[in-house]
Amino acid sequence: MYDILIIGAGPAGSNLARLLASDKTNQYKVGLVEKRRLNQPVDPHRQKACGGLLSPDAQKMLAKLGLNIPSNILEDPQIFKVRTIDFDNNLERYYQRYYYNMDREKFDRYLFSLIPESIDKHLGEVVSSIHVNDDHWEVQLNQGKTVLKAKFLVAADGAGSFVRRRVLGEYVSPEKYISIQKWYPIASTTPYYTGIFDSEITDYYSWTIQKGDHLILGTALPLNGPHAKPAQERLQTFDLLREKTANYLGLSLDTPSKTEGAFIERSTSVRQLRFASRLSLSSGEKLSLALLGEAAGATSPTSAEGFSYALDTSLKLYESLIHGLESAELRYDLSCDSIRRNIFLKNLKSPAMYSKNIRKLVMKSGIGSLKELSFNLETSRNSIN
Repeated sequence: MYDILIIGAGPAGSNLARLLASDKTNQYKVGLVEKRRLNQPVDPHRQKACGGLLSPDAQKMLAKLGLNIPSNILEDPQIFKVRTIDFDNNLERYYQRYYYNMDREKFDRYLFSLIPESIDKHLGEVVSSIHVNDDHWEVQLNQGKTVLKAKFLVAADGAGSFVRRRVLGEYVSPEKYISIQKWYPIASTTPYYTGIFDSEITDYYSWTIQKGDHLILGTALPLNGPHAKPAQERLQTFDLLREKTANYLGLSLDTPSKTEGAFIERSTSVRQLRFASRLSLSSGEKLSLALLGEAAGATSPTSAEGFSYALDTSLKLYESLIHGLESAELRYDLSCDSIRRNIFLKNLKSPAMYSKNIRKLVMKSGIGSLKELSFNLETSRNSIN
């Protein structure tokens, strides 16, 4: 029986496990479940599709946690500016912004490597079901071949969280997108991150990011709502984006070396965020669930940035758990009010980015305050995280 069982060893799950293991009171038995085998060579079929940019907000969280970025994780070129292309209005602007350009898989493995041996790790395991049994959670792995028991369950399994769907069922959930990105070999250097706005492609945005001798071209396409398209049309939409971008940048984007995809969730209202839940049982017992990062719906609605929220929620939950399991999820939920406010404010500025006419005024104005209001693209995942 675990006191705490964490599902998912991305940045949120790994950081929480590391913090709990470092607690001097050593009061909890902790388990960690992850579908990737992070202690073995990379399985290309299990890699996280991600833009791999660490925003200033994420950098601040790393500093707060006392974590550094090893040089072997970083990718060339490092990025000091954002190039914003507005195909709707035929406009372009550059803005100064500094990101760590990195290899996402190496970053995950770095954070995982910091977890002490005192944490039980179940790697290469997929959660197949979750049940309530008397006074504890039962989590079945790989179609019931392994059953883990826990008093406190933590969902850190990303967008479209299986734990969230299985335990909480249908509720007001974030808007759903699929992120598609392809890697194209290039000989030139593009030392900037490009944000592309084109309503013909998506009601969100698209991007380019260079990684060594490859340029990533990606977009986030809606899976529900009035702008959603059938699967075949989504592929045609990406090809239209590729053609437009290649012509505009003067690049040959013909044969990709790699294609990736992942789900994104975009919280357009704080009602779509869910950080914690408490289940009351007939026996009078209460079972607690906490949700971290993307599993809670905590990503930037303007840029899909998720690293800063993943690290922040893991720290907030740790700080709640060190005072005991009793009511820890309530303390954690209350501490997440700052994240709710942050996402609420980002939604307020969203029209300045995603309304064609307002964006035109903002880009043509060149006023610093409006620039920061509209194009503070904190992208990391694209998120593709």
